[in-house]
Amino acid sequence: MIAAKPMVMRGISAKTRGFTLLEAIVALVILTTAGLALFTWINASFDSLHRIEFNNNRAAAEINAMEFLRTINPMERAEGETVLGAVTVRWRARLLGDIRPNLTDGQTAGPFMVGIYETEVELAAPPQLPQYTFKVRQMGYQRLATDMDAFGEKVKKPKPKTP
Repeated sequence: MIAAKPMVMRGISAKTRGFTLLEAIVALVILTTAGLALFTWINASFDSLHRIEFNNNRAAAEINAMEFLRTINPMERAEGETVLGAVTVRWRARLLGDIRPNLTDGQTAGPFMVGIYETEVELAAPPQLPQYTFKVRQMGYQRLATDMDAFGEKVKKPKPKTP
């Protein structure tokens, strides 16, 4: 029987022959695992960025709606709809208690009738802001006495000048 001679490549030592198949597979597994971890991290970052952008848009819409509602007297305009930029704002106010006269510092009736209202506000700006609702409490008022200032003091009417 003839003994098999190991194949020796001429001019190349055993240390510089290159990667074996097993070494190449291990390197690919390590590279794939690192790439997968990097992709997962980038995807999570984009998800977080999307949530932050959504919450910022929602907060801006709420702030704009709240500032607008400050100009609305629910005793005079209990419901309505308006568009602020791309956001549609709808509101409906309901009285929570009785309408009463306001009280001055001296606990006397002032020039206004006041009431506390709960206002349900609906915001929508499709597609970036789905429709949602929140509630706020507002004071409604109506001025009754025109001869009093806001503190309940009688206002003296100026006398007409005579020539």
